[in-house]
Amino acid sequence: MVFTTAGGGANQLDTGYNIDNSLRFNDGDSPYLNRTFATPTNRKKFTFSAWYKRSTLSTTQYIISYDSGGLSMGIIGFSSADKFIIYDRDSSSGAADIDYNTTQLFRDVSAWYHIVVSMDTTDGTSGDRVKIYVNGTRVTSFDISTAPAQNYDTIMNSAVSHDIGRWQAGSSYYDGYMSEINYVDGQALDSSYFGETDDNGVWIPKVYDGTYGNSGFFLEFKQTGTSANSSGMGADTSGNDNHFSANNLAATDVTTDTPTNNFCTWNPLQINVNDPPTAFEEGNTVVNETSNADWSSTAGTQAISNGKWYWEVKYVGGGSLMVGAIRQGYASTTFQKTSNAYAGKDSGDYGFNYRENGTFYFNGSTDAGNTTFGSNDIIMIALDMDNQAIYTGKNGTWNDSGDPTSGSSKTGASYTGIQDEFYSPTVSMSSSDVDAQANFGNASYSISSGNSDANGYGNFEYAVPSGYYALCTKNLAQYG
Repeated sequence: MVFTTAGGGANQLDTGYNIDNSLRFNDGDSPYLNRTFATPTNRKKFTFSAWYKRSTLSTTQYIISYDSGGLSMGIIGFSSADKFIIYDRDSSSGAADIDYNTTQLFRDVSAWYHIVVSMDTTDGTSGDRVKIYVNGTRVTSFDISTAPAQNYDTIMNSAVSHDIGRWQAGSSYYDGYMSEINYVDGQALDSSYFGETDDNGVWIPKVYDGTYGNSGFFLEFKQTGTSANSSGMGADTSGNDNHFSANNLAATDVTTDTPTNNFCTWNPLQINVNDPPTAFEEGNTVVNETSNADWSSTAGTQAISNGKWYWEVKYVGGGSLMVGAIRQGYASTTFQKTSNAYAGKDSGDYGFNYRENGTFYFNGSTDAGNTTFGSNDIIMIALDMDNQAIYTGKNGTWNDSGDPTSGSSKTGASYTGIQDEFYSPTVSMSSSDVDAQANFGNASYSISSGNSDANGYGNFEYAVPSGYYALCTKNLAQYG
């Protein structure tokens, strides 16, 4: 099982078009891309198409903003109510010239969304001058819908500074992933130019093979530099060389978590609400706790009942940390509603945890005296759902001489009480400052060795055991 994910669902195998990269924005770093547009082809027409996976909810976040000074400005992004918004204002008008606010909410942190804004202010029908498409479907329900006057020249697509990932006039930054950004200057296109529905009814990307106009660009995020050139993460591959400069972004922010292969992350919507973690960071691959004396817990966004799965968690800090797997039924009920809840605390084989002091927690019991781990150690987890066992280790060595490839003999397994249910990765933290930096194949930290699974997915510090796979939708479609 994987939670519903447009463009990266569990049913999706390879199609004719795959997206290789995305760019991860961590709002705490104040990240953004910037470019001043050239003279546009047509300020009355443009199309903005991109894929997004949000990480933080209930805060105002801007996908792209533009500001020509004074009161002339505009935005495309999300409101603090998690609604999609478009705003454009020419200072001479004294009020919003374009103002749209959807009734639809965007609150799935596990999902990739495809959003298209198609602008044509020359259209004789007022309601057709701004068209918004989400996952191939035109949005028709709005809390606010102020259409532009006919032949209005938008501030977006004018020769001014444009930022991707932040609001220029404030301090709000986007938090999450962006991928496959197409900007077409001088044409108003619908979503069918950029995506299509597959045989399973899932909206997936396709190649845009049209022209871009003077200010148009295509961002694929294949490079890792910061300069506004073809080696930068903001490189324009449309042929226009309309490159963006990168600000407060690092090479590790270029990831393989994409609309065509969606990776697991920690889930800020699945926490013990009375003792929540302090923060989720780096596209929800990092969860932090600074002061809670009780256990603060969360689970992963993907759950599995079959197959063999591998991930790593880097422990940073001085507090207490537990790493393991949890039954989704427990994570969704008792785990989410009870203080001080964690996998292995209660009887009933709800899950397993491995603590920094060498204690195993399972079925309401503990097993002390195992290998301890400390700050900057990397914990290895191998979950064998076919043989209902879990293996743990640190820094390349498995506990108890464990052999994750041993199959039904379960040699050296840390726990053999895994049930025939859906399980997700889990982490629990308490006491002083501690980070659990997950690597489900898309780590936010640098990897020194570089190991992928047998399908070529993921980037791990240590070798993936034979027959085990990274938690991503391409693998889930095949083995999960």
